[in-house]
Amino acid sequence: MIPATIQTALSDRVQEVRDLVALLTPIPDMALLLGVDERSLRDEIDDISSPVSLAYREAKARVALEMRKREIELAEAGSPTASQNIAAYFRQMVSEE
Repeated sequence: MIPATIQTALSDRVQEVRDLVALLTPIPDMALLLGVDERSLRDEIDDISSPVSLAYREAKARVALEMRKREIELAEAGSPTASQNIAAYFRQMVSEE
């Protein structure tokens, strides 16, 4: 169970969480930068009903989307590595249907 004070403190900092995720900040660093206990932050992120969890997962999905867009652009420009990565993304997408 997450203490209410930590939960409230994190809920007030949802935009900061989004910004840190957008900068690919690992959770241990994020906890330090937010001034919260890492375990508490992880618990909050694991609670899918939490505003922090939603912000974290949405920001992570947006970053991944941007990375895939860039990978597609590189593949279209002829990068063989990008083409392989795109094929892997597609396989993952199909396997999750």
